[in-house]
Amino acid sequence: MDGEKILTVEEAVDFVKQYKQESGKTQSAIAKELGISESALSSFLSGTYKTPLTVCDKVTALQKVNEKKRVAPKAPGYVPTTITKTVINAIRYSHIQGKISVVYGDAGVGKTEAVKRYLKDNSLAVGITISPTYASITGVNELLAEQLGVRERVARKITREIIAKLQDSGRVLIVDEAQHLTVRTLNHLRCISDESGVGLALIGNDEVYTKMKGSGRADFAQLFSRIGMRKQVLTTHITKEDTRAVFGQYEVSDDAIDVLYRICRTNYGLRGAVNVFVNTAAVFQEVTDSGVARVMKDMNIGA
Repeated sequence: MDGEKILTVEEAVDFVKQYKQESGKTQSAIAKELGISESALSSFLSGTYKTPLTVCDKVTALQKVNEKKRVAPKAPGYVPTTITKTVINAIRYSHIQGKISVVYGDAGVGKTEAVKRYLKDNSLAVGITISPTYASITGVNELLAEQLGVRERVARKITREIIAKLQDSGRVLIVDEAQHLTVRTLNHLRCISDESGVGLALIGNDEVYTKMKGSGRADFAQLFSRIGMRKQVLTTHITKEDTRAVFGQYEVSDDAIDVLYRICRTNYGLRGAVNVFVNTAAVFQEVTDSGVARVMKDMNIGA
């Protein structure tokens, strides 16, 4: 901390108390951040610690880190766009009609943000995110059981209890990253949807739709025929108006918006544009076309 002002004991105590209140963190968690024991922090706060200046040094460092986090540019939150509206409308269709919908397409266009928004706005929506670890029937049942409060642990009985929890519940199942599911697991989810009467929204990349389509094979017909709505979402569906809606809430030059728009419509998608925006704001404290171009070069992004 050479050359920098160290907080006084009084200032450090005040900061820790305020930080605890605002962050909601426990005293134990804050002590861990400071690299001291909880008992040492307790003694410091009560004024009985023998070498308080050593703790002041640590608290000063923590304050500076948190100040940098506070002023650091943040990624834009949820913003309604052409694509997020498409995703939400498909989920709503499944919710109201009790049918299966599939939204598939490019990565980084806002599908997951739309799912999060629907889950936030609809308490009856049940959402799970699939990873390769949970791609099996057992994995999906485990995720659904956790969401629905199913206590049954006997494998063959879990599905029955999941269905029982869903029947007449007015719920909808939303499965994000559904491309990781095996065809067998997709059929398992279809059965749960059929037997419980709740809708099922599958969100993922092109692979999820390809799996359900099954190249026209007869054994896929039952799965494919259950799809009531299918929507493909691509980076090229992102409009200039979408880009303005996402980034126009900040002080961003029109020329920078044009560059960010071009990024959105490449394989990098909206996610890539957001990363460029955040990095540009962090480096230059403003977002101009020249700053964006510099950051794109550093990130090896072409548009």
